[in-house]
Amino acid sequence: MATTGLTVKTVEFPALSADSRQMQIIAANLEGEAMQETDLVRVKTPLGGATQWTIDNNGNVETTDEIVGLLVGVGKKGVLWPQEDPSESRPVVVSNDLLVGYRTSDDLGSIDPAALERYRIGDRKYDWAALSTGTEFGYGSSRSGSGKRCKEARVLAILRQGETWPLLVTVGPGSLRNIIPFLKRLPCFVHEAVIGLKLTRAKGKGGQPYSQIVPRLVGQLDEAQGEVARRVYADPIRAMFTAPPAGGTVESDDLGDE
Repeated sequence: MATTGLTVKTVEFPALSADSRQMQIIAANLEGEAMQETDLVRVKTPLGGATQWTIDNNGNVETTDEIVGLLVGVGKKGVLWPQEDPSESRPVVVSNDLLVGYRTSDDLGSIDPAALERYRIGDRKYDWAALSTGTEFGYGSSRSGSGKRCKEARVLAILRQGETWPLLVTVGPGSLRNIIPFLKRLPCFVHEAVIGLKLTRAKGKGGQPYSQIVPRLVGQLDEAQGEVARRVYADPIRAMFTAPPAGGTVESDDLGDE
């Protein structure tokens, strides 16, 4: 989707007025603590090519054809699992910037310790950029012979109208070809962009169906509200996304589509 050269409508978010109730709630509930990914509701991409989102907020379940909201943050995620089918296992290495990876488990599973050691750059730190492109873990290293043993994704923080806290939507490998160019072509700062995320049915190289995310630009904030969005949401969420991982908090089915 091209976004340059378009007239983009301005969208107002009442929550982003400087002294709004939502701002007061955020300050009161955090009490000076940093925001963490586990504090926010995560929305999983459905399996099997389904085209509806399911949002489970503390047992209140909502289904929708499209998630629409302000894009208050974009995170990067890289994960190396001990097995190709991770199930309930913890990841061995996690990266939050796709540059440096951090060891989060000593259970290597089927990973060759010598192969992993070649990419170590410090105490439990690894050169993720090299590891994810090397012959052992990059393209062609998966069991199918076409994918990567290292899985990479983006995490989108979406603030919907009328809500105080953003949702976290993980964009897996099969949707990155849509999302990355879309983000690069936005005509505004990320935290000023109101976007929509729909799902379409796609097929992987092995013929298995999966749900692919299709983004669209709905509108953008004016400069004043964009500044509030940056200060209140975008800056704390950027710090949250880039903090070194404390442990294995990545869910395996978030990174499974091809």
